[in-house]
Amino acid sequence: MATAGEPLLLGRDAVRARLSERLARAARGQGGLVWVSGEAGIGKTRILGEARRLAEDLGFRVLLGSGWEDTGTPPFWLWAQVLRDAATEYDDLGPRAAPALALLPGARPGPEPADPAGGDRFTLFDSVCSVLERLAGEGPVLVVLDDVHWTDAGSLRLLGFVERVLAHRPLLVLAAWRDHEPGDPGLAELADGLAARAERIALVGLDPEAVGLLVRAESGVELAAEQARQVCERSGGNPLFVAELARLAADRGSGAVLAEVPGSATAVIRRRLGRVSQDCHELLVAAAVAGTASTVDVVQRLTGRSPEEVVALVDEAVAAGLARDVPGRVELPHALVRAAVAGSAPAGRVRELHRAVADLLCGRLDDDPTAAAEVAEHLHRALPLADPAEAVAMSRRAAAAAMARHAWEDAAEHLTTALAVAPTSGDVRRQVLLERGAAVLAHEDLDAARADFVEAARLARVAGDADGMADAALGFAAGISGFEVRLWDRAQLDLLEEALLMLGERESVARADVMARLSVALSFAGSSERRSELAEGAVALARRLGDPRAVAHALAARCDTMAGPAWSERREADAAEVIACAREVGDRGLELLGLRLRIVARAEQGDLLAARSDMAAFEAAASTVGQPLYSWYVPLFRGFIAHLEGDIAQVRRCADEAEQVGRRAGSHNAVILAAVQRSWIAIEEGHEEDVLRELAGLIDLFAETAPAGQGFVGLFPGQPRAVREAALPGIEAAVASLPDDAELISNLCLMAVAAVMNDDPPWAAAVVRRALEPWADRFAVDGIVAGAIGPVTRYLGELALLEGDLDGAESYLARAAGAAAAAGASRSGHHVRAAQARLARLRGEQAASAPSASVARFSRDGQFWQVAFGGASGVVRHVKGMTDLSVLLARPGAEVHALDLAGAPAAPREADTGPVLDDRARAAYKVRLEELDEEIDGAALDDDRERQVRAEEERSFLLAELGAAYGLGGRARRTGAAAERARSAVTWRIRDAIRRIEEVHPDLGEHLRRSVRTGTFCRYDPERPVTWET
Repeated sequence: MATAGEPLLLGRDAVRARLSERLARAARGQGGLVWVSGEAGIGKTRILGEARRLAEDLGFRVLLGSGWEDTGTPPFWLWAQVLRDAATEYDDLGPRAAPALALLPGARPGPEPADPAGGDRFTLFDSVCSVLERLAGEGPVLVVLDDVHWTDAGSLRLLGFVERVLAHRPLLVLAAWRDHEPGDPGLAELADGLAARAERIALVGLDPEAVGLLVRAESGVELAAEQARQVCERSGGNPLFVAELARLAADRGSGAVLAEVPGSATAVIRRRLGRVSQDCHELLVAAAVAGTASTVDVVQRLTGRSPEEVVALVDEAVAAGLARDVPGRVELPHALVRAAVAGSAPAGRVRELHRAVADLLCGRLDDDPTAAAEVAEHLHRALPLADPAEAVAMSRRAAAAAMARHAWEDAAEHLTTALAVAPTSGDVRRQVLLERGAAVLAHEDLDAARADFVEAARLARVAGDADGMADAALGFAAGISGFEVRLWDRAQLDLLEEALLMLGERESVARADVMARLSVALSFAGSSERRSELAEGAVALARRLGDPRAVAHALAARCDTMAGPAWSERREADAAEVIACAREVGDRGLELLGLRLRIVARAEQGDLLAARSDMAAFEAAASTVGQPLYSWYVPLFRGFIAHLEGDIAQVRRCADEAEQVGRRAGSHNAVILAAVQRSWIAIEEGHEEDVLRELAGLIDLFAETAPAGQGFVGLFPGQPRAVREAALPGIEAAVASLPDDAELISNLCLMAVAAVMNDDPPWAAAVVRRALEPWADRFAVDGIVAGAIGPVTRYLGELALLEGDLDGAESYLARAAGAAAAAGASRSGHHVRAAQARLARLRGEQAASAPSASVARFSRDGQFWQVAFGGASGVVRHVKGMTDLSVLLARPGAEVHALDLAGAPAAPREADTGPVLDDRARAAYKVRLEELDEEIDGAALDDDRERQVRAEEERSFLLAELGAAYGLGGRARRTGAAAERARSAVTWRIRDAIRRIEEVHPDLGEHLRRSVRTGTFCRYDPERPVTWET
């Protein structure tokens, strides 16, 4: 028979071998996540136990965590257990470990909870991850997570975060998930995502042979093959069920077992319960109800027995296989056992026990706020013996603790439980709805959150509660933070208007907040005068009340009402005050709002250095919050910088990422601004028709984005000529109708782009130029810095060229060149130089920035290279291949060894003529011969006779040289590998640089592609002499 404490692992040889191999790979630094799944009782826990033993034999540090079926379990309890085992390792980690420590009640004081609306979850996840990485840096680590089907959604999200860093570390995570477990569909969806990225071990039932072995090991009864097959068939090979049957076999023999196979494992467990004393049965029921609180002390109080009696009864339960021998606890061995034991007691007795456990646990609340979840669970299970009001209050307390720990899903569940027993009307229900709406909004379910806020508003309306209506309206309109208010939302406007009417003229923070939010919500839906009146009134009221948070919200709303280019400086000042107020009250979401506003204001003024500094601050702050509502702006801003610098491929990647992340937050802005970025990609690449495609896509999604009138649309780039010609007579009226808002300059610049593309008549260009001239000192951006349009003077210069005003064009373009250089806007600088070249041609003379065909420029300016050739110029971002090219261009016709270009020391090749030189030369010659063979074949295919002849002549020369030197070698080549690496690296670098040059200067790219030869020796060999300024 099996010995106590030695779990059997029969029929799992293949699984054990797989675990052993996976641990060996993890020990070598190839970590990962292994997902063990199967039905209840299939043996997942035993598999994890075997993995633990194997890991310890290999020298792994093993950390354990387990889910618990009670909904009162604290959030992140799974990980709190894991971290508790490593708590002594934290002292050397510094402040990064503080958020992880906060998961351990009583371990040491944790950081102050972050603003729940901000949800500082990223910092927590990163902290836990850093602790595990630190431990793995000292030796291989195995994290064993059992019963993850009972954990919270936050713990599964944390597991997903950890999973992404496992691949290249000696850190392996094993997680056990029970299939077919009823529960939260959202939790199952998270688990499916994790399982899809993990290595999976799906456990199935034992075969008949293993079933027979298990029965014999557990009971000493030997089953015949046919009996084993029947038991296997009727039990499904489930090891837990088979073990229960084996215990019956020990009492009655194999024949009796086959005759009386019960219908479920629960029936088997209840039979076993019938064999213990009544006192033992009552003790087990108390322990099953107490759940995580089933310490000997608690069970003693619940049963009214002495410590000695409890110990004796526990021993009886252990002997019957109904409890584990765990010091200080009365612990049942399996969830099926706990459920069967609790179900065996009368419902009234179970409620009494739940009520008693709740009373006992209340003493822990002051020291451990997370205990509120467990107390609330017992109170709800004790109903109607417990007071419903007390149960609701405790659930709200548990939800607040979960929000402070960034466990938003748990908070929503606690509040849902509270609503089930809360009064159907009144202030308590309204408050619970508001709290659940905020929790649901935090984990990105906008529709569900709005449903709660609408119901809260209805209750406030019925009760005549103005403040309650204000809370509901603000929650509906993007939550307390108001970071992103939905536009064109009639329901939102109606609620805010109703709240403002109910608040009356009484001065309050609620009134200031509603006025500010309504002002923003009325964008594109109300008069500018009303919006300004509301925002200015909110600022004045908030200042009188002296509330920094209200002042910040009101100032942000005022910035929104003066979004036009005339107000950039004032918006920058207001945004700075928003940031200061937010930092004063510790509101991270409000700080991000202020940074976003200031980024736009600074970019419009051409202060791109300061704007980029704010973008970096925004990214750092958003990363600590870790919510898509904020984080989608990070790729958007990166796309803006890429556009600024001319990296169009990066702009496309960033636009797609911004939209993908923003959609998770239900952000309309993300979809709109990503389309704006893609529109500018289309313009930069000369695919103007795609601009209209992006606009049409937006109109399909948001009809309100449609520009007013066909005439306006006809003035955009990409329109068929017939449409544009029909719209052109109305250009003056269209320009005059443009509102003085954030889109004024960008719309005028789009008109200018289309005018240049279509070579508009002078009178039409003059209309757009007059409208743009007041903003000549601005830097045009599109949207919330989605598109880096560039200095307005560039567009004024191009329009002046269309008018024939060459002096005006020269002045504007000179200013634009300086503005682009100061802003680091290399893409704009390229467009300016192209316009200056057109100006030079129109004047019939050479411009300083457009050298003649016989003089060319290839010079570095910081992180950029100025290139000019054949009368055109451009700017290319620095890469190593540009430096290689500059060396070759400075020495036309001369061969430069790849080792010199790669930065390798040249002395060994020049210092002597001994064996090292012979080996290296021979290797280089052979590599070059292979290259020449490829060159000859390529030239023949291209029908390029001149190139083929040059290559064949060089090949003949090298063969003669190699023949003369052959025989000096015979020794191992000690430098050929270095030469080969240099050849490969330099060849790739030069080709990459030429590709980049072709993007901005196709003629120069083609010239270099034909004239530059790469290989072990590189050379610039132009078809005709070119004088380069380097």
